[in-house]
Amino acid sequence: MARAIVLTSRSLRHLFLVHAVASRLDVVGVWQEAKRFAPLELPGSPEDRAAIASHFLGRDASEREYFGAHESWQLSPAVTRREVGPGGCNEPSEVAAMRALAPDVVLVFGTEILRDEVITSFRRNLINLHLGLSPYYRGSGTNFWPLVNREPEYVGATIHYLDAGIDSGPIIAHVRPEMRATDGPHDVGNRTIISAAAVLAQVASAHVQQPVAATPQGRDGRLYLRRHFTADAVRQCYRNFSDGMIPDYLANRAQRDAALALA
Repeated sequence: MARAIVLTSRSLRHLFLVHAVASRLDVVGVWQEAKRFAPLELPGSPEDRAAIASHFLGRDASEREYFGAHESWQLSPAVTRREVGPGGCNEPSEVAAMRALAPDVVLVFGTEILRDEVITSFRRNLINLHLGLSPYYRGSGTNFWPLVNREPEYVGATIHYLDAGIDSGPIIAHVRPEMRATDGPHDVGNRTIISAAAVLAQVASAHVQQPVAATPQGRDGRLYLRRHFTADAVRQCYRNFSDGMIPDYLANRAQRDAALALA
């Protein structure tokens, strides 16, 4: 069984992914970074802060619904588990500890941008799970912005080899969630994670046998950064759901999906 380490973060969705891939791989180490982004501290009016808080409280409640069985650590105590600060996976001492575990593959989901020492240490054995369909949506919140832009067909995940760019490495696979007319934004997002975790484990297993086919990606998509996130965007997202965005998409799914070129 392939030896893997996982570089991720600390929310329920991240621990779910660790447990999901550990059912298929020999996970020997897990690094969990704290998040730097603090959306509840964004400036704005009381109404703006309330809109943002409601969105993230809803996300947390939805994660408990989908991933609540993963609140506690389910791997062997022998597995190396490191909790580090924002960007901590880039610390030289942490990279040295990763190398000492001699992984066959390094899986990445939800960390800060990984720097040169990590990339050069595990070159061509780094596989990233990016929530969003690259190259269409890159950067931050890439399953949020399609819902703001009324483009639910662009919600999904991209599994790709990791390079020094922002979600720019060669694409191995795209994953898209099942959508239902009654979905809210967090249902769509969490179902994406469930589907993507299974594919990530399959891809990692195949990669250890030999590097899997991957498609270089262009850079003609839209790049969103954390500074673009606002209360107005949150309100627009929820208006779209209230106005029937998902049923409208499902009624014309074949035609709208035809515009996508996916791996």
